[in-house]
Amino acid sequence: MDQFRVALAQVAPQLFDKEANLAKAEEYIDLAVSGGANAILFPELYLTGYTLGDRSVEMAEAIDGPSVKRVAELAARHQISVIMGYAESSPDKKHAYDAIFVVNAQGHLAGSYRKIHLFHEENNWFLPGEEFSVIDFGLGPVGLLICYDLEFPELARTLAVSGAKWFATCTGNMVPNQHLQEIFIQSRAAENHVWVAAANRVGREGKIEFFGGSSVADPHGELTDRADPGETILFADIDLRRSEQARLNADYLADRRPELYQPKPE
Repeated sequence: MDQFRVALAQVAPQLFDKEANLAKAEEYIDLAVSGGANAILFPELYLTGYTLGDRSVEMAEAIDGPSVKRVAELAARHQISVIMGYAESSPDKKHAYDAIFVVNAQGHLAGSYRKIHLFHEENNWFLPGEEFSVIDFGLGPVGLLICYDLEFPELARTLAVSGAKWFATCTGNMVPNQHLQEIFIQSRAAENHVWVAAANRVGREGKIEFFGGSSVADPHGELTDRADPGETILFADIDLRRSEQARLNADYLADRRPELYQPKPE
């Protein structure tokens, strides 16, 4: 599908309260369906809240855990794909990952991704992921990113050359990084000729204030949609064919010379 509508849920999850967050997720899924969305994107660690600290392992679930199954049931009932941030438990259940799961409109698990680039204290709470993720759950190949990942052009470019036509980014960006979020959304879109959708959360956890600013940029790097302050839902219409139009100006992927980008031995 080249043309579709995505909803971005700019919400404030309750820390350590999965039941409350699942209930709110259902409300926003209802809103997304009413607005004609084919998929809805939730923020980073939406299921549990962000500052998990030494409770990260306790709050983590396996990819086939009860919360993921609940979301899959909601997706199937409403016939909408769901992309959601959560804490994923390691196979030995001794560690956790900052992760994303994706369920398609039939309620089937379509893929997942573990955050590769951990930010500050996240290194104390989570293990870093080791693999990038490009999946197609019915809306074209999408590259998955989590918050700080978006600030690394190497990862975004890897997703683009691996076939991603748009990036879905679950974020938990905090004050004072408002200007950086907007810069990176637009930059990653323009330099890879892809759409970038970033759902950021709002609210406070301790001293951390999350600022929202959920946005979508087109393959030219122009912001097409930006959320109002506070809890809200943002709708964006995506046309993957616009990537070809952007390449007429400058085809960055085709004009790369990766054989020259390695440091020369001393």
